[in-house]
Amino acid sequence: METQTSSQQKKQKQKQPVPQKEPEVLNGTFAAVLIVGGIILLSWFGVFGLFLERA
Repeated sequence: METQTSSQQKKQKQKQPVPQKEPEVLNGTFAAVLIVGGIILLSWFGVFGLFLERA
């Protein structure tokens, strides 16, 4: 197994371009969370309404 010296490792790191991160677009995620949250909220109020009606 070969070992590389620290100068060889530095040269290899310098050759690699730094990847540019693109900003993430989370509009679809936000909409999905709102929809799921709305469904949970509506079902909770529906069950609560049933509870009050039968009490």
